[in-house]
Amino acid sequence: MSSLTITAEGAAPEPASITSLHQRFGERWTISYGPDLAVWSAERRDTSGLRLICDRHPAALAAKLAVAEAGQ
Repeated sequence: MSSLTITAEGAAPEPASITSLHQRFGERWTISYGPDLAVWSAERRDTSGLRLICDRHPAALAAKLAVAEAGQ
């Protein structure tokens, strides 16, 4: 697992953690931020359907994506 940084609750995530999230998973997942709910999401479509994973912190989302990809 990479060294992504989780910031304090309510603080904006550090740009390095967002960049790392996109670098690690951006080719396989569509990653976006929903400011209305303050949630990061990753979406992937394939022949079996749609997979959507969300978290408030980019580092936590990266950890969830790593688990999801390991379980394929």
